[in-house]
Amino acid sequence: MRIDILTLFPEMFAPLFNSVIGRAVKSGKVEIVVTDIRDHTEDKHRKCDDYPYGGGAGMVMMPQPVYSAINAVDPERKARRIFMSPKGRTFNQSMIKELLSYDRLLFLCGHYEGVDQRALDMCIDEEISLGDFVLTGGEIPAMAITDSILRYVDGVIAGDSLAEESFTGNLLEYPQYTRPRNFLGSEVPEILLAGNHKEVAKWREEQALKLTEKNRPDMALKFASEHEMRLSARAFDLIKSGKKTVELRLFDEKRKKINVGDKIIFTEENSGEKISVTVKNLYVSGSFKDLYRCFDKSELGYAENETAKSEDMDEYYSKREQKKYGAFAIVFKKGDE
Repeated sequence: MRIDILTLFPEMFAPLFNSVIGRAVKSGKVEIVVTDIRDHTEDKHRKCDDYPYGGGAGMVMMPQPVYSAINAVDPERKARRIFMSPKGRTFNQSMIKELLSYDRLLFLCGHYEGVDQRALDMCIDEEISLGDFVLTGGEIPAMAITDSILRYVDGVIAGDSLAEESFTGNLLEYPQYTRPRNFLGSEVPEILLAGNHKEVAKWREEQALKLTEKNRPDMALKFASEHEMRLSARAFDLIKSGKKTVELRLFDEKRKKINVGDKIIFTEENSGEKISVTVKNLYVSGSFKDLYRCFDKSELGYAENETAKSEDMDEYYSKREQKKYGAFAIVFKKGDE
């Protein structure tokens, strides 16, 4: 893959030729060409900007240097031409695959108050933004996007390193630890030292979900799953009539964990009627008197027809079955309301 970067400040891109991306460039896996727009201006003083028509603060990049630079670098228009702009669509992880489908990309970096619109209309395929904020120029966004794309070119980074990164599967990455085992009194989690790969994988998934729900709840919603649960006619009618809080297991009938943002399809056990709801919140229920069916009462010394005491179930839940079953209150909303 080749990436062309057009800028008034080519010296800003030195970091791309170091570290992982720098090694990929040296080995020939990728090609990065940085072009100084000033080399293509027709002004003898190498001027590339002027005052805006209509007045206003700042300077605007002139169309001629931009037009000439782009067409000198990409005369046959083989590259996907992108202008880095806060007005463009916001860049995210899912766009990497799309941009990797092109053999060649060209990034135009604006500066000052922007670029003359005529040059953009004539030369640019699309505008991309790094986020909802404004920088002094497009150089830093172009550098960030170039780095994020080239990491996924075959041979630049090992595939297993890419598989469990943040944003893979709509989750942030789990916490990482290395030596020493104890640093200033802070210990590495014991589960990572036990050698049980299955439990380590489970722990990492749980931590990734917790971090995502805490720091990026919008991403947690994208991770939503669909669950099916059968209810008695009475419970089903309560939900159908508008009840918004119900006490249920933390896992559905297929032993799949329920999370915020997931959809639950309740089925009335006799009629088969269905209602779709979206989980809005989860919290541990304070009372367990109606939740004895979630537990194996025989382990508590109760007979099958005997109602377990809430304090016994509370202890059983908190110490032995919290992760396995869970007795949670679920606050939901019907459908898409």
